[in-house]
Amino acid sequence: MLTEITVEIPAHIAQQPVTLPTSLTAELEHAVAAIARIESRSEHLGGLGELLVRSEAVASSKIEHVYSTLDDIARASVDADAAAGARSTVAASRALTALTDSCAHAPLTHDAILEAHQRLLDGDLREAQFAGKYRPMQNWIGGSDLAPRDAANVRPLMDDLLAFHSRTDMPAVAQAAITHGQFESIHPFTDGNGRIGRALIGATYRRRGLTVSATVPVAAAMLADTDMYFTHLASYRAGDPEPLVRYVAQCTSTAAEAALESADHLAAMPAAWHEKITARQGSASRTLVDGLLSSPVLDIGRAEKVARASHRRAYEALDHLTDAGVLEEITGSARSRVWVASDVMDELGELEDRIGHRSMPSTEWR
Repeated sequence: MLTEITVEIPAHIAQQPVTLPTSLTAELEHAVAAIARIESRSEHLGGLGELLVRSEAVASSKIEHVYSTLDDIARASVDADAAAGARSTVAASRALTALTDSCAHAPLTHDAILEAHQRLLDGDLREAQFAGKYRPMQNWIGGSDLAPRDAANVRPLMDDLLAFHSRTDMPAVAQAAITHGQFESIHPFTDGNGRIGRALIGATYRRRGLTVSATVPVAAAMLADTDMYFTHLASYRAGDPEPLVRYVAQCTSTAAEAALESADHLAAMPAAWHEKITARQGSASRTLVDGLLSSPVLDIGRAEKVARASHRRAYEALDHLTDAGVLEEITGSARSRVWVASDVMDELGELEDRIGHRSMPSTEWR
């Protein structure tokens, strides 16, 4: 028997002053410097940006209990047969990219958020009717589907959040943290709030000019201790943003510094691959190797484009690189074949480990 409902309505923050203790200054500046270093590497190292986006999407999905193998994610990324979890993770990657790119030269908008949500839930039969739409009903913890009955009007709260996001009178990392905390407090969607909310951190960095091509895999740091993550979100909802701001700054620094090691590893890969193959300069095999950092997952269509070769020559190049140990075929069938540069995929797993990835998130997720 339902006897009591505790209502939580987020405060409007668009015009609220953001006052943070001076003790936070060093951590915020450290995070900005770490972002600058990884952005510099991403601008000049093809493939790093894609690896960071994929790392962020994988970790953010795992926080939501969406798991998949890296091989399955690779298959899903070229629209080959893959499990639902892998398809969902790839959809999260595409949503993250779309939302971040939307903030490159314009303020954050409702349309950008809703489009990202549409991409996230693309193909989700259970949530398809709500994809790309703010929720038309109330949500709550506990109880049943029968109550509360009144619809929640989240649009004014989202208007307020967008107005807050357009401000430039506060440190960018603090703005990213507060934007994330406020979005999670509003919880504007029936599903996908966590993944879209975490994508807003990167979108804020892009809007404030901290990044141009890099994505800091902050979610991988959050995945390392989700109890702490949710505790800081709860503190924000209780009216204290400082712990969440400090936490996002620390996660940003940790993730960016770990990603610098990935940049070094990626930069060394092409030379090592070229040493493994015997093809002449200018051949389809050599050209394919040169494109592997940016396109580490290949089907025959992508191989033709990357190698700038005919169907037959592309297959020959794929076979050559597979025999040399540069590529690995992950389909094992004559149809819809998919190859991966295993060194790149291995680096994705190693990056998660360096950031502090755990195999299973906390039981505190709600």
